[in-house]
Amino acid sequence: MFNRVLNFSIVAIALTTVWLIVSALNLKFDYNFEHFFPVESDEADFYFAHRERFGGDNDFLMIGLLNEKGVLDTASLRKANQLSLQLSALPHVKRVNSITTAETPIINSFGVIQIPLLRFEADSLLQLDLPQLANYPEVFGNLVSSDKKALCIYVFHDEQLEKSAADTLLDTVESSIQNLGFDEIKVTGKIKSEQAYLYKTRYELLLFMSLAAVLVVIFLWFTFRNAWGVVVPVLVVILSIAWTIGIMTVTGKSIDIMIILMPCILFVVGMSDVIHIASQFYEKIDEGHGKVQAIKLALKEVGFATFLTCISTAVAFLTLNTTDIQPIRDFGTYTAVGVVVAYLLSITILPWMLLRVKNPNRFKIHTVNEKWDRALRKLLMKVYRYPIQILIGTAVIIVLSLWGISRIEINNSVLDDLKPDDPIKKEFEFFDARFGGVRGFELSLKSQEKQGILSWKSTEELRKIEQYLIDTMHIGGLVSPLSFLRLMNQAVHDGLPEWNRLPGSQAEHDSLIRKLKPYLKEKAVRQLITTNGEYGRMAGRLKEKGSKAVGLKNDSLLQFIDKIPSSTVEYRITGSSDLIDKSNLYLTQNMLEGLSLDIAVLMLIIWLIFRSWRMMLLSVLPNIIPLIVIAGIMGFAGVEMKVTISIIFSIAFGIAVDDTLHVISRLKIELEKGYSLPMALRITFLSTGKAMILTAMVIASGFSTLMLSDFKSTFYVGLLISLTLVIALLAELVLMPVLVLSVYGRHYRKKKKES
Repeated sequence: MFNRVLNFSIVAIALTTVWLIVSALNLKFDYNFEHFFPVESDEADFYFAHRERFGGDNDFLMIGLLNEKGVLDTASLRKANQLSLQLSALPHVKRVNSITTAETPIINSFGVIQIPLLRFEADSLLQLDLPQLANYPEVFGNLVSSDKKALCIYVFHDEQLEKSAADTLLDTVESSIQNLGFDEIKVTGKIKSEQAYLYKTRYELLLFMSLAAVLVVIFLWFTFRNAWGVVVPVLVVILSIAWTIGIMTVTGKSIDIMIILMPCILFVVGMSDVIHIASQFYEKIDEGHGKVQAIKLALKEVGFATFLTCISTAVAFLTLNTTDIQPIRDFGTYTAVGVVVAYLLSITILPWMLLRVKNPNRFKIHTVNEKWDRALRKLLMKVYRYPIQILIGTAVIIVLSLWGISRIEINNSVLDDLKPDDPIKKEFEFFDARFGGVRGFELSLKSQEKQGILSWKSTEELRKIEQYLIDTMHIGGLVSPLSFLRLMNQAVHDGLPEWNRLPGSQAEHDSLIRKLKPYLKEKAVRQLITTNGEYGRMAGRLKEKGSKAVGLKNDSLLQFIDKIPSSTVEYRITGSSDLIDKSNLYLTQNMLEGLSLDIAVLMLIIWLIFRSWRMMLLSVLPNIIPLIVIAGIMGFAGVEMKVTISIIFSIAFGIAVDDTLHVISRLKIELEKGYSLPMALRITFLSTGKAMILTAMVIASGFSTLMLSDFKSTFYVGLLISLTLVIALLAELVLMPVLVLSVYGRHYRKKKKES
């Protein structure tokens, strides 16, 4: 009967595997950063409404052209002009802004006439126009670098381009700038960064899967010293990953920067189940049981513990669904699915294959021999001898860690996540140094007056805000409703540069507004002011210094705004960059809530199964302490908290608690056999201790492969989770026995007397 059930299960698994693998061939990659915006938040709703009114704030490419000898010469400008014209004709390009396309409007009886700043009909005309650029200070630091050694061309494209269209546009742009003859050419922008992250994601997904597989195979070989001991566990884990990826494809989920962590997690989590079952199988074979009986006993004694670990680990990942960030939700959901799949395959495929091993002794664990037993016995005796010292030492470590936790800072920076020599980082640094930065800045304006955002009182107020943004926040390329007023004031005065200013009196202002009303519906104007004049925007760029530095600047701006008496405008900072920063702060805080929920759910599960608050404490305490220690290490080491790093606590807790559950389950079994608590603890310690050490080595080594990532946050995920698991192992081996004797000992002795 047992064999028949297994055979039926294997057929069903084989058919499902074929279907899911075929489905996985259609797997897609997701590179859209906006998917990390909160799906349900006031900040996100406001941003999308702002974008609906004025268009996207990051749908453009910046092309930097550098000549060390200068760029305001005829040859350089003609090359830039030719490039601008060529790019303007590309599909999906809305417009191209550069010094060669810049124009000055003139309003006369015929309407608006656009006069180019630079005329390219003849070199003589170009030479006459160049000195006139000095009359347009807004050009420098925006279209031309302040040192006049670089030009910047802005290519504005359609919003939310599909990947194929974005790749085609980017490839065409990059081919167009080849062999232009400039000393240096840099390109940056949303679609460029997303493409680079996508390529890195694909590469690292394959890299981590391959390295994790190699490391696991090496450990398995040194553990079992035979092909079966390698093939059986690896097959189970690979099928678990294949199933999970197939399920993702069937349900329409694409690979993103979060999902690249999943295969590594499934490798090590699935391997933990396999090692515990296989090692228990060998113990029963070594005791003289037949293969079928050995499998049944192994599943009976370890199967319940692996089921508990499956539930606890899955719950740990499912708690990530408490966040409003969709990729984090998906990561938690699909990893939880993968953990359950790994468990189901472990209790079906593994027994089926073990029954077909001709010589079960092949599964003897060679790396855990009598020397390990002696070492574990000595360690246990020292634990018995020095319980007070262990508890005091643990308390001291916790206090120091809490001090370290108080030093942790929350920060998010695109550049900080990249290596110093990364091309993306070099491009950001180029534009930060010469054109005021790449990071977008958006300030939403809402008029409180009937006259709208262009009323005299409002424009006087906006003048102060604009000056603050330029002088104090150093916003580059700033545009606002005042930019429109200046330009139109110049336009009605025959385009003379000296009139590129705001009206000096209310009468002059009101006269200008009456002349401009017919032009408020123009497309270019609607990028700054809504047609009814109720809403406006101030937009620009600033250097990428991280969310902490930008947050301080934003707070200072809001404080400055609060001091404006009788304000007629409602201000709100928004934009994609600001939303990502707020999402990072929100998610980091939310992860702690998710971890608390994870701990609470686990405690509830333990209580429902064991009906004992003592078991709850024993399950949780040894696994909370490593998290506290790691957080303390982060604080002392100066590792800043960000989205991808904050998830390590839920991941580490979900994985680390597995060994605790194995210990508790085995201890319960040994106590039910009639052994005294010290003897049951000794048997449990020696039996599960071997598998615990082995699985900790496998899991830590698997996560350590993430340290090869080009993303600093992924590096820290690998490093910190590996350290957490090592510390958790020490807690299991040293602190756990003390807690068992302290928390459970008195209850056990009382129970023995009553019986």
